[in-house]
Amino acid sequence: MKQPLILSGFAHDVHAAAVRWALERSGCRPVWARTFADPAMTPLSLYADDAHGLRFAGGIDPARISSVWFRRPRMPQDFAHVADADRAFVQDEWQRFVANAHSAADASDTFWVNSPERARAAENKLAQLRAAQRCGLRFPATLLSSDPDAIRRFREAHGRIVYKPFATHSWRDSDGRIYSTYARVVDAEDLRDDASLRLCPGMYQACVDKTFDVRVTAIGHRLFAIRIDAPEDGDGVVDWRAASIGDRTRSRPFALPDVWTDAIRRLMDALGLVFGCVDLVGDADGGLYFIEINQAGQFLFVEYDVPELPLLRAMAALLAEARPDYTLDRIADVSYAQFLEDPECIAWWDRVAPGIRGADGRIPGVSEE
Repeated sequence: MKQPLILSGFAHDVHAAAVRWALERSGCRPVWARTFADPAMTPLSLYADDAHGLRFAGGIDPARISSVWFRRPRMPQDFAHVADADRAFVQDEWQRFVANAHSAADASDTFWVNSPERARAAENKLAQLRAAQRCGLRFPATLLSSDPDAIRRFREAHGRIVYKPFATHSWRDSDGRIYSTYARVVDAEDLRDDASLRLCPGMYQACVDKTFDVRVTAIGHRLFAIRIDAPEDGDGVVDWRAASIGDRTRSRPFALPDVWTDAIRRLMDALGLVFGCVDLVGDADGGLYFIEINQAGQFLFVEYDVPELPLLRAMAALLAEARPDYTLDRIADVSYAQFLEDPECIAWWDRVAPGIRGADGRIPGVSEE
């Protein structure tokens, strides 16, 4: 019997744990590996010859593995038996070997969620916007720049603009205070220092006078949409992720207009993705704007807030059937709430919780806030 493979680098990844649990409850025997060097999976081999081309053996052999969830894998890091003088060489060899495996994934018969090459390309914000434009998705005017003059001209042209980092980052200052780079409105005073603007490039977008957010989770051919209402900040714009920390957001199912359903499906096809979390914003008239897509986004919080949406079953079914047009009947009638209450989940968390903080006290893969 073929097995789904979950590639997730963090032992405390609740998404990987929950999906594995749902698959096991449905008669599957998934493998969860943190890296390609993980003892949990058979060592990977890639064969190539001029008569038969490329074939896989071991870890992602299509004869043994039905699907691969390219969740958030890491490079091998445990080299306990490698001399310090050899460590850099071994690490570099692993990086190059894994890069070869990733580049060849599309050539295998294994179903990937998502293909490593497509996943990497989809992380590029500009590639997302170019694809969105081709697919008929409306989005705010956007500037990626470290040119102070260009940034200031962009603000003058659009009035109110939002600064967004390319990726969320958190850090502590010398007094121990925690800061995070969520989206926020910037004014002329914020943009007056040339040296600061040149120091770090950023993404700037024309400000949409939004009244709500929409999160669309695309799992294969199914789209699950919720509306997120958050309290306004002083600028009338809020990053709902920051508001969710204090449990200040409210979510409910959202009827995605057909034109947007069709456009998002075209976007998924254009980016070569079978899973993705799409963020939209809505204005007072109900008009929607595309903001971004995260090909490895979080989705269980959606089911937690809106339990009637079966996202856990959907992801498990996608991996179990290894096709985008899966049926939920393949998976047992389980939910994320049931997983959280299951003794197996409690035991799993008791095992991983003590060891998830690094030497610096931080949790890898989790923002400090």
